[in-house]
Amino acid sequence: MKIEKLNENRIRITFNSSDLQENNIDVHSFMSNSIESQSLFLTMLDEAEREVGFITDNYKLSIEAIALSNGTFIITVTRIEKETLKSTRVQAHRKNPVTQTNTLIYKFSNFDNLCNFQNFLSTSLPNLIEPLSGSTSLYHYNQCFFLILQNIDSQLLPKISGAISEFAVSIESSDLVIHKIKECGKLVTGNLLHTN
Repeated sequence: MKIEKLNENRIRITFNSSDLQENNIDVHSFMSNSIESQSLFLTMLDEAEREVGFITDNYKLSIEAIALSNGTFIITVTRIEKETLKSTRVQAHRKNPVTQTNTLIYKFSNFDNLCNFQNFLSTSLPNLIEPLSGSTSLYHYNQCFFLILQNIDSQLLPKISGAISEFAVSIESSDLVIHKIKECGKLVTGNLLHTN
């Protein structure tokens, strides 16, 4: 693991899968924002404070993460000054706070659970199939199936979550996770849920 101080308020942490193994974390757990990955990140911040004097107490942090194809991860951490926070809040209020679409990621541990979910939708909630049609992508990665639902109407989220929770586990959706699944996984179908 390498820690670089880019300026007074920004550092770059570079590490790879062997660093994860040393901390008993697999890549999937790290990508899904597990307790172990959060603990590792806090350890990295402590090390950054010792090595380069980057103090994060009483600061808001902006975190950018990139996963490279060679298994290297680059995390850029920026401390946000109080003045910047105030101007950011003002800008945020000018934007429309209502979000009409969302992205959800669900992990099926095996193919049977995926088929059972499809059957459940067909028989119990057929009215959800059409709104979801064209918004789904299914990837096979790390011996599991990942269903990515994009551009979902926020009013449908409770119904979807309730229906799928018996068959799959929700994964925290972020650009980093989606990029990792799409880069390392194999696309099975671009439209899993379809009308007959």
